[in-house]
Amino acid sequence: MACVRRAWLVLAGETLALEDDLAGYACTELDLGYPEVREVTANRAAADGAIDRTALFGSRAVSANVRAYGGTMTPDEVATLFAPYMLPANRAELHYVLERPDEPERMCTVRAAGYTWPISGKRTREVHLAWVAADPLMYDPAERSATAYAGSSTSPGRLYPLTYTPARIYPPGGGAPSSAVISSPGDAAVRPLCRLFGPITTPAITFTVHDPYPAVVNTYRIVFVAGFRVDSGRWVDIDTSLKTATRDDGTSVVAYVDWQASTWPVIPPAPADAYIALSGDTTTGITQLTAYWHDGYLT
Repeated sequence: MACVRRAWLVLAGETLALEDDLAGYACTELDLGYPEVREVTANRAAADGAIDRTALFGSRAVSANVRAYGGTMTPDEVATLFAPYMLPANRAELHYVLERPDEPERMCTVRAAGYTWPISGKRTREVHLAWVAADPLMYDPAERSATAYAGSSTSPGRLYPLTYTPARIYPPGGGAPSSAVISSPGDAAVRPLCRLFGPITTPAITFTVHDPYPAVVNTYRIVFVAGFRVDSGRWVDIDTSLKTATRDDGTSVVAYVDWQASTWPVIPPAPADAYIALSGDTTTGITQLTAYWHDGYLT
C-alpha cells in the first residue's frame, strides 16, 4: 500500500507541499515537537520535595528538513519556494496526515523561527525550516458546531402579512427551547466560540458538563446584566477562551457580562460532554446560540 503520510503549508490561499517528486524535493524529517511545559513549582517548606501546580502548556517548536535534489526545478529554485512561508510577520498553516485509522488531518498555525539552506554542492540542497506555534495543540481543520434554541417567551398572537425590502435573512429557528451538546473526541478541553442570535434580553447561557471520570457534574454560566439586549437580526460573539464578548459590528460588550454570576466553561474531551441551554426575556423562535469549536490533539 502507498504511504499516506504527507504535509503541506497554506498561506493566503496558496498551498505548498513539503514533498514533491516531480519538482525534485523530499521531506526527510518532520518534527511536530512537544509543547513547552509552563512549570509552576516551589520547594516545600521544611520538607523534602516540591509543590507542583504545573497545568499549562506554552508554545510549541515545529521543524522540517527538506532535501532538494532536482527535477523540474533546480535545488536552488526549490530552496526559494519556502521563502514566503518563512517571514516572521506571516502566519502560515502547517497541515499533515499520518498513517492512522481514517487518515485524520491535523493542522496548526505557525510563525517562522529559522530558515537555512547551505550551499554545499551542485546536486543537492539541505533546507531546514523551523517554526513556533503559539497555540500548543494540533487541530482538526473541520469546524464543529452545536445549536441551542431559547424558544419563544410569548404566546402566538395575530398574524399579518409583512414583506421587508430588502429581504432580511435570519438563521433557521424553532418554536420550543432545545439544548445543544458538545462532545469532542480530541485530547484537550474545548473552549468554544458562542454566537448568540437575537432577539433576546438579559441572556444567560448554561453549560452543564457531565464527566464520568470522575463521576461529576459541573455547571458553568455566562450571564449578562439585566436589560442587556441583542436585537433581531443581530448577534454577539462570546469567546470563552479569550473571555471576550463582541457585537457583530465589532463593538465590545464584555462590560455587560455579569462577572460575579459568570464562570467560563472548560469542557473536557469525551467521554465527557456538555449540554448548553439558552434562556432570557423577549425571545422568539429564532433566538439561538451556536457554539463553534475545533477538536484539539497533541499528535
